[in-house]
Amino acid sequence: MPQSAEDPLVSQAFDAKKHENLARAIEELSPTEAAFFLHKLEMALRKRKIQLTGYLAAIAVWLIAMTCALAYAGMHDGFVAWVFVVPFGFVGVILYGFGRWANRVATSPPPSPGHSIG
Repeated sequence: MPQSAEDPLVSQAFDAKKHENLARAIEELSPTEAAFFLHKLEMALRKRKIQLTGYLAAIAVWLIAMTCALAYAGMHDGFVAWVFVVPFGFVGVILYGFGRWANRVATSPPPSPGHSIG
């Protein structure tokens, strides 16, 4: 299993057992470091939301495509087994696209130090 590209400090935010340690570590950060950490945390949350959306979209497309494949197979004679592979191709393309998008969002650079948020 590949290692996560998330910062170890950011990954602690998703573990309920480590919230106290994380809070103590954040209190020790300077305002610039805290802003950088906040950016990394926001990007990690966005990445997870995009991935979850991709999974849900892939499930919906798979269900619709498999239903259409079943209807197609029922209406046609001959070899139609290929039609049951097509939904998995759609799922693969969707997951690949959402994965690329999530990785691009997660690696976006933090705002410049003089840039105010809001």
